[in-house]
Amino acid sequence: MTLEYLSANDGHRIALQCWKSDTGDQGAVVWLHGMAEHAARYAPLGKALNAAGWHLYAPDHRGHGASVSDNEVRGHFADNEGWNLVLDDVSSVLAAVRERHPRKPLILAGHSMGSFIALAYAEQHGGQVDGVILCGSDYKAPWLWKLALLPIKLARWRNGPRGHSKLISALTFDAFAKKIPHRRTAFDWLSRDTAEVDKYINDPWCGHDCSTQLWHDLIGALVSVDAAASLKKLPTSVPTLLIGGDSDPMSGNGKGMPALYKALHKAGVADLTFGQFVGGRHEILNDLCRDEVTEEISEWLGQHY
Repeated sequence: MTLEYLSANDGHRIALQCWKSDTGDQGAVVWLHGMAEHAARYAPLGKALNAAGWHLYAPDHRGHGASVSDNEVRGHFADNEGWNLVLDDVSSVLAAVRERHPRKPLILAGHSMGSFIALAYAEQHGGQVDGVILCGSDYKAPWLWKLALLPIKLARWRNGPRGHSKLISALTFDAFAKKIPHRRTAFDWLSRDTAEVDKYINDPWCGHDCSTQLWHDLIGALVSVDAAASLKKLPTSVPTLLIGGDSDPMSGNGKGMPALYKALHKAGVADLTFGQFVGGRHEILNDLCRDEVTEEISEWLGQHY
């Protein structure tokens, strides 16, 4: 694993974790991490993909991981246009990876918030990628996202765009935690593997609060991302893999993933594969089913490219 930095269009430094395969050059996967975590956590996936001849590149989003410079705020995309800036960063990363691996398949993938970013990018620039993987994702009708945006607007007004909100935490991470009976920690909703949960808790770049503005950027974007008109912009021939746990509290104990599958199918995406893992919680790549998940990803890549 190596850490590199790319320059964004506005001067922001994008930290990019790279796992390059020594055994082959099948193609490259660009993986977008979730909220309040960072790219270096995907080292086991990188090793698994490298063994199958694939390269893995994973950027840290703005406000996350090693992308946070001295004048930036952890857990905050930007004061203005944060969502669009993150999408621009994805463009920069994909262009750099494409340049390194010309004429090879380029797959855009993401977990949780990263899956929403990946889907949004594919809706706008789907012709620039050869495949999409959405992990630990969710789907809601746009009107439900609009309802979810109301308390976030209130929290942003009360606490400021860079502030944090106990109300937002109560409606999100705290609510997910309460869905796990006999929980040991507040983050048991992420995984059944206690060692992985403890790693997350002890990692200073994980579990931090995110700003009211970041939440507004994310939920506000999902109103559009999950709209039927936006989903119909997806290139119908690009292979898409959906993977998630059937006990993921973030997506209504896994109900959001079948709903996403149905929405993509209705939008005309022809090559859809859906793998749901029994008992898996939110971070299936760090759960007891991790080996099955990496095998599913490797097999899907092998079958399609």
